[in-house]
Amino acid sequence: MEQIEKKIRYSKLMSIYGSLLSYSQREIGSDYFIYDLSISEIAESRNVSRSAVEDAISKASKKLDEFEDKMHVLKRNENIMKITSKLKQKALNCSEIDEISAIEEELDYGI
Repeated sequence: MEQIEKKIRYSKLMSIYGSLLSYSQREIGSDYFIYDLSISEIAESRNVSRSAVEDAISKASKKLDEFEDKMHVLKRNENIMKITSKLKQKALNCSEIDEISAIEEELDYGI
């Protein structure tokens, strides 16, 4: 998996499962995956070592993967987004497109 795709995937997983992580994993994971801060920037801002940041990111990643392997929320959301995209192409009027877009927004921001 390409680095950018990996960061995007983990930022989505953070949005879904982040609250299930420990406080430090959640905070450092958010800084790294969502706010795209470097390991050095995170270490400096939190006054911890780079290895502590790398460890927290590694543990957070593993936990996020475990949660997704068990619950499949991201996979289901992506499948629904594919379906809604096809529905929008077949929609007959603006009202239908708006309703489908509302579903997509809920999936993106509702979790």
